[in-house]
Amino acid sequence: MTLLLAALLLQADPNLDAVRKALQKTAEESYAYQVKGRFERVGEFVPPGLLTSRMKQYQSVRSGEKLLVKGPEGLWLTAEERLGEKVERPDPDAADMVRTLQGADAPHRILETMMLDVSKGSDPDDRDVNDRKCRRYVLYFRPEALKASLEQAMEKAIEKRTMSRPDEIRWSSSAKGSLRIYLDRADGRLVKAVDERSVKIAYKVPDAPPEVKSYRTDMEFELSDWGKAKAELPDEIRTRLELGK
Repeated sequence: MTLLLAALLLQADPNLDAVRKALQKTAEESYAYQVKGRFERVGEFVPPGLLTSRMKQYQSVRSGEKLLVKGPEGLWLTAEERLGEKVERPDPDAADMVRTLQGADAPHRILETMMLDVSKGSDPDDRDVNDRKCRRYVLYFRPEALKASLEQAMEKAIEKRTMSRPDEIRWSSSAKGSLRIYLDRADGRLVKAVDERSVKIAYKVPDAPPEVKSYRTDMEFELSDWGKAKAELPDEIRTRLELGK
């Protein structure tokens, strides 16, 4: 499916259109965020395109195509310099964290991309999130997009040897995925989003039924401090990123 056709489908459904407009509105002001997945990432987004991220002992700041990453030793380097450096007793997750920061984007932009892979969901219902009254939209990933994303995630896990290649993947009977979006009822801004995808996988066992497991990926976004969040950066970094004072 082309991006143009996907965009037309988005416009044709009032629930998807409401979420898309909320993401656009959210992008108009600064906010703080937290992303939970394999690694927890927190930071701030400041329009039109400044993004700060913190992940364990690493910190990054992006402006347009420029990206700098601060490591545990306190130096700000490019991601390429970070990935090429040699250190004693390296953190086994260091390269993955730097690559995650290198590809990190603002939550509203990540969700805008995800929206191209969803189909119509249920009508919104009322939910409370951190004492905020919200409208919750439950959207479902199209089967082909869901399969492609889970295949990609599994291949990465197999490459990293965090899982063995399954003998069977039960796509037709068990694959499922949803994107739950929570919008503030008062102003329509994005408050929270939860992305969950899963499929049953099976491994052959000699003289016994296959061992069946559930393979899943999930990611959660929470936003706060709309219009108040600021990126506190040293003057040196502002100069290197051409941000001004």
